[in-house]
Amino acid sequence: MAEAQARMRHQSPLRYPGAKTGFASVVAELIDTARTSKSIPPVELFVEPFAGGSSTALRLLGNGTVRRALLADADPLVSAFWQVAASDPANLIARMKEEHKSFITPGGSAALERWDYWRGWTVPVGMKAHTARFETAMRCLFLNRTTFSGILHGGAGPIGGRAQKSEYGIGCRFMPDALETRIAYVGELYSKGRIADVWCGDWRATLDQIASTYKTIRPESVLVYLDPPYLEKSSKLYNVSFEDEADASWKGQGPHLRLAAYLMSRIPYRWILSYDVDPELTDSCLLYGRSRMTPNDDARRLGAKSFVVSKKLTTLRYTAASNGARSGSEELLITTLPKSVVDRISRLRPNEGSVEALQT
Repeated sequence: MAEAQARMRHQSPLRYPGAKTGFASVVAELIDTARTSKSIPPVELFVEPFAGGSSTALRLLGNGTVRRALLADADPLVSAFWQVAASDPANLIARMKEEHKSFITPGGSAALERWDYWRGWTVPVGMKAHTARFETAMRCLFLNRTTFSGILHGGAGPIGGRAQKSEYGIGCRFMPDALETRIAYVGELYSKGRIADVWCGDWRATLDQIASTYKTIRPESVLVYLDPPYLEKSSKLYNVSFEDEADASWKGQGPHLRLAAYLMSRIPYRWILSYDVDPELTDSCLLYGRSRMTPNDDARRLGAKSFVVSKKLTTLRYTAASNGARSGSEELLITTLPKSVVDRISRLRPNEGSVEALQT
């Protein structure tokens, strides 16, 4: 089953706002080119600290580009889903099918009742941790598959609206057969050790914990892929976003500054970062304007290196439009994979107009 699902276009059970169709293939090409040229060793652990829909990790596991993947997300709703899908897929599938029975009622009234139930559901006082995690996972799956664009944020409504007069009703994305296959695939990857673990935590806690958890894996064999919330509108798309930590620095995006400071000076692993395009990201030395990582002595002792930082553009298709349509958009890719490898990928173009591009 795993081989067949690995070839399918959609592998993740979750629909995620801003999910980037085709980005996994860009990452795979980068890794494969670096590996075949012996610029880097095989990737033993691929880390996604902003797991979300985890479509990139699932794709890279399925095609054998990476050996294992560690998923993590700061949103307890999302992390609970991946934990349960990985460790208890059979019961999650059975529960998903029970929930689907509400969609059989004409007019969608029963499904709307379930939508309201899950939108308002919170963990009851005294509920056992295992049960709470399972129910939270089901809440995530139900709302993700029945809410506009898969948005878990409290402001989003059900697909088709309250009146259910739209051509696309609340159940149009709740496909039990497809979801069963995808959830079972996640469980199979976990049972085979391909999904190493799923953590609930922010990006910094995740990255700081890798070395102590995976003591036998060399830092050179770890690759981190980060897809942080958008600079714009993330508070409207995600249940947990950087705006929850907002401060007055750089357009109110202090957390983005802290992420950049860590990636440009402290992280002991090679990394790939994807962002929406903003010139300041690659022009400001407080963000990613420098051409190299600049670790201090303490960071170097922990394994950080002065890697060259490449900044490229690629065109992707993703969903975040108000009408739910897929649209082409420029995406910024920043990485410390060897520049000789990055420059060979034809789908990656120079970041025209940036300070870096003007100086070359």
